[in-house]
Amino acid sequence: MNWGIIGTGNMGTVLLKALIDSQAVDQQHIYIHNRTLLKAYRQKETYPNLHILQTVDAMAASCDIILLCTKPKDIITVAKRLEHQVSDDQLVVSITSSISADDLQHLLPCQTARLIPSVTNQAMQGTTLLTFNDSITEEMKWGLWQTCKLFSTPVEVSEEQVRVASDIVSCGPAFISYLLETLIEAAVDETSIDSETAHSLMASTIIGYGALLNDDDVTLASLKEKVMVKGGITGVGMKGLEKSVPVGFHDVFKHTHAKFNQEKQHVDEWLNLFT
Repeated sequence: MNWGIIGTGNMGTVLLKALIDSQAVDQQHIYIHNRTLLKAYRQKETYPNLHILQTVDAMAASCDIILLCTKPKDIITVAKRLEHQVSDDQLVVSITSSISADDLQHLLPCQTARLIPSVTNQAMQGTTLLTFNDSITEEMKWGLWQTCKLFSTPVEVSEEQVRVASDIVSCGPAFISYLLETLIEAAVDETSIDSETAHSLMASTIIGYGALLNDDDVTLASLKEKVMVKGGITGVGMKGLEKSVPVGFHDVFKHTHAKFNQEKQHVDEWLNLFT
């Protein structure tokens, strides 16, 4: 089975690396296309046996599964170009929360789905979020699910929860990185530690933290309680976080959902132009 990736930006590259490095798909069975072809050809420096295609039409002629890894408006445009090129035995997949499998089904005569990746998939870890509709066969659904299992934990999410799930799975690494960077910067500002040492200590801590969470008996709450000895220093430091962090995270979800609703409105407008 041949896989196609249209768009080799951040998430397109994440999926390319995850598919190949996990050995889910041999690079000889992967075809990529990017509007700026030079970016696509750069991928051959790492994966010399994958195929570069010049056009979207060629992608439809070569691939059984096509991942649309572009911006939402471009996904609609590309899907429209594929309309008369794909058949019902092929699968076209959106990787953005604002374009659902149903949205693609309005434009395409083939099977459709949505797969939202995470940068953690490059490490053969983390979650992939999947949504399906009636267009996809059980065989194709099983194949997509089993492929994702080789580099992630696939989870099927409802349309209602796709945005919040994406905030945690896909946006989460950026949010966590910001918090850790802020903690390091504060440590450098308030103490004599240098930035390089602080970064090294934090990276080591997070790696160990993630390993602990692999234990079924360990939870976020239990880890916090193990560190927060009653009357100890951790509890005093926690008071600073409790004053500011909760409000910030409530704002995170308000802003991401507002942006999501705005994008969904635009998607509906773009779909109306083509249907």
